[in-house]
Amino acid sequence: MKTSHLELEHIRERTRVTRMVSRAPLRLLETGLHSRGVEIQLSSYGGGVLQGDQVDLDIQCGAHTGLLLKSQANTHVYRNDTGKETIQRIVGRCAAHSSVRVFPEPLVLHSHARFSQYQSWDVSTNADLILADWMQSGRSESKERFAFSAFESNVLISIDGNPVLEEHFSCFPKERDSRNPARFGPYDLMLNIYFIGPSATRLIHKLEPFLLFQQYHTDTLPAAGADRLPDRICAVHELPNGHGFIFRAMACRRMDLQPVITALL
Repeated sequence: MKTSHLELEHIRERTRVTRMVSRAPLRLLETGLHSRGVEIQLSSYGGGVLQGDQVDLDIQCGAHTGLLLKSQANTHVYRNDTGKETIQRIVGRCAAHSSVRVFPEPLVLHSHARFSQYQSWDVSTNADLILADWMQSGRSESKERFAFSAFESNVLISIDGNPVLEEHFSCFPKERDSRNPARFGPYDLMLNIYFIGPSATRLIHKLEPFLLFQQYHTDTLPAAGADRLPDRICAVHELPNGHGFIFRAMACRRMDLQPVITALL
């Protein structure tokens, strides 16, 4: 198994990349350096991942470092007719007083795609982590929706080695109706943002306008048989013991969720 590596250290009052190793199909690109940290973009040689690909990334953020991790474009998960699972694993460590923001573009699941992703982050008590994780049901320009075979997402976040959040999500459209109101209903995009650390409360307040919008529609929709549904629905859940928050949203179009990302960036 070939693993890509990214290591950051605080040197001479700035965050510096001390190690960056890319293993195909993943490419790591340093695209920005500023007073609060560095910007790294995730890319790939084919614009996405192919059947049977395994992408492994290890991230180590030293004390007092800052990282903005993005992707160049949507990550396309291409058609898979072999039955071989495509897997992506990210393991990250946020040391004391580091600030890490992970804002990739959405996963776009093509027809017959099979994809599993695993993220594990260990965060120091006084470090901040904002982790965005979102997926799109297919290529909207081709009117391809929920034609993929399987999607699984697993997120584990620990503070000083003690797990505080563990989530498992799976979707198998050919086995279960994804349009069921208990699942996606009319929506095609799903976004989860995890806020961990001392800045979590301040940052979650930036999303209050979206929650107020949600409350307005909740109060005004008919009790049953509603023909008018909002373009975006969202909610916030607080983690136990004040460890942070989870912001969840679903939407019909990418443009309906982009303002959420923009508000945080």
